[in-house]
Amino acid sequence: MVSVLLLAYMSVNLFIPSQGQNIQRAKIFSQNKEVPEGGKLEVKCSAFGLATKAVYIYLCTDGIAVDVQYGQDVFFKIERVEINQSGNYSCVFSEEKLKITKVMGYGQNNIFINVTESLINTYIHVEKSEVLQGSDAEFICSTSSPLNKTQSKNIILAYLIKNEKPVKVNIWNTEEMKTTFTLRDVRMEDAGMYSCAVLLNMLPHHERRFKQNNKVNFQIAAESDRSTSTVIIILTYGMIMLIILLLGLWFLIQKQGCIVGKKRSLRIETELEQTEVIYEVSPKPDTAGTDEIRSIVCAASENDFSDYNNLVLYNE
Repeated sequence: MVSVLLLAYMSVNLFIPSQGQNIQRAKIFSQNKEVPEGGKLEVKCSAFGLATKAVYIYLCTDGIAVDVQYGQDVFFKIERVEINQSGNYSCVFSEEKLKITKVMGYGQNNIFINVTESLINTYIHVEKSEVLQGSDAEFICSTSSPLNKTQSKNIILAYLIKNEKPVKVNIWNTEEMKTTFTLRDVRMEDAGMYSCAVLLNMLPHHERRFKQNNKVNFQIAAESDRSTSTVIIILTYGMIMLIILLLGLWFLIQKQGCIVGKKRSLRIETELEQTEVIYEVSPKPDTAGTDEIRSIVCAASENDFSDYNNLVLYNE
């Protein structure tokens, strides 16, 4: 790579004199030597002290002119710089305007501009992949990729992507290396494929589409489903309470029957104990004045245990 650049530099230097000294070397200045992909590259080219009047100044990348402006101190801005625009930047000038495709050369100095990849590999996680309409949803975007010192000092933006288009933006937490997106009061149209994108100090242009490998399929359940679930829960609860009530009534009936039966048994037992044979001693009419005993039996009626006053006297 170095040999190729050296060869190009020598060939350009040989080529410049063949132009009749129409192309002169200028100076280049830039505050940033590293620009994230999609960002803005800004450099200053100066012919001050090299030309006595305004001239045509050309910005060159690797010895090939890519832009031209008129003046002694001019600024070149490249919007949405791409990865393949990394290279050695320098400036040349001419007093007459030349076709930009014909201009080649290196300036008095050159600066290597490195265009870094702006996207950081990220992972997206959602607590619930399906939520009810009207509720909230949280998406957690994180990464394990370390940031260098230059990147960590810059503002880093994280984007929530739906169907390859950004829908929300957060400032990236460089300490925790994550951020959380919250969708409030979700609707049916919020359903779709979601992913995260972390960009280094830049805003995505309108035409840019984000194709991330890590995605989640987020779905929204309709309110009718929620109502149905509520009805099912209420019916289930009602059936359980009804079963408990019936079991309680059955238990009370069984207990009441046992008490009645026990009382009846005690009553019968008491009546039987009160039914006894009573023996009385009285003299026989025909044996008056003797010691012969006459037995008299008193018993309760067999047909009526409840009437203890209805006694029948049995004479043996």
